[in-house]
Amino acid sequence: MSLIQFDIRYPNGQREAIVVEGQRALIGSGSHCDVRLPMDQAAYEHVRVESIFNTLRAEAVAEQPPATINGMPLTQSPLAADSILGIGSVRIFVGHVTDIMEGAQLSAAKSKQSAPILQIALVLGFAAAAFLLLAEPDNEIAPPPAEAPKLFSETVAACPQANPVQAVALGQEQLDIADGKRERMPFFVTDGVSAVSLYRVAAACFKVGGVKSQEDEATEAAASLAKTLSDDFRARQMRLTYSLKVGDYSLAKRDVAVLRALTDGKRGAYVEWLTTAAKQLASRGK
Repeated sequence: MSLIQFDIRYPNGQREAIVVEGQRALIGSGSHCDVRLPMDQAAYEHVRVESIFNTLRAEAVAEQPPATINGMPLTQSPLAADSILGIGSVRIFVGHVTDIMEGAQLSAAKSKQSAPILQIALVLGFAAAAFLLLAEPDNEIAPPPAEAPKLFSETVAACPQANPVQAVALGQEQLDIADGKRERMPFFVTDGVSAVSLYRVAAACFKVGGVKSQEDEATEAAASLAKTLSDDFRARQMRLTYSLKVGDYSLAKRDVAVLRALTDGKRGAYVEWLTTAAKQLASRGK
């Protein structure tokens, strides 16, 4: 399994992170698209991104408005780590996380066709990783537990108000608070987790009040935000495992910090491991 990560930057300054599981993702304004953009920015199906032999490639599906890569017209092109996709006024950075075992198999297959200089580079890379592991034997960071806590409860939310009028008023209040927390999520990720619960309570209250349109709005907001956060949670878990494996401690520190914020208030082996890893990483990287 692989994950394709999208860091989306809108012209108004808003940012959005989307993670797609699988080998390919479709960007466009259609409801079926993995990365859905506003209709005034993107065609129904606009750009296809695909993972081929551990390399990302982008292909323009629509001609208007023209898609770009690093400011140049896009037809088909590989996506480097610093490549910028342009669709309308939206800018998108694309990242890639592959399954570790899958990546090892692909590397083995490609190594048969590699030039000698690449083989030497791989040997040096493994030697450097081994040196890092041997250099600090007393502070080895154990791999994470297999099971991680679920971010969101599967329990159906209930409205604390039975009176329809009071329920609608409370639902609107919860909806407004949730919207505010969702806006602050890029700066305080825990606000995003709280917003999901607030949206669910708002939906339950609108249901008691018989306001179907607002119930649907709150339900959709809760589902969309929960998916975004859950996808990011899984992607960071995979990336953290890989970062620790190759000794990229600076990136590992950032992911541990976000994962600890997402699991704030939860218990279990994974949460305890994050606390321990954070302490061990404090003396590593920059």
